[in-house]
Amino acid sequence: MFNLRQANLQDLEALIQLRLELLWEAGDIKGDSDTTNLAEATRKYLGEKMPQGEFLA
Repeated sequence: MFNLRQANLQDLEALIQLRLELLWEAGDIKGDSDTTNLAEATRKYLGEKMPQGEFLA
């Protein structure tokens, strides 16, 4: 059985990793692309939007 809960900022790094993996599987990230900037932009966005309730996961 699954235990579902709303993500919070403690889950931020896991959400970033999940987002990068999703983009890689979708073909939006190619090969050994440097994902540092994408990860940082995602970290900033989620770090601002999650506490405001504007991004839920």
